[in-house]
Amino acid sequence: MEYKHTLLPEALSGRGIAGYLVKVILDCAAARKLRVKPTCPYVKSYIDKHPEYQADSVFHGAKA
Repeated sequence: MEYKHTLLPEALSGRGIAGYLVKVILDCAAARKLRVKPTCPYVKSYIDKHPEYQADSVFHGAKA
């Protein structure tokens, strides 16, 4: 599963919505046993900061 871009309206920034969205999509991928390819810089950064998702990320060592 490739995540290419995460975008929220500027008026919603700073509320933790993007982080919540990324957590939900990563949890859904994990529940379906899918590997993720975080080409979106925000998603990759989120995974960098949350090691529990790194085993499922192809940029963090998971097999595609």
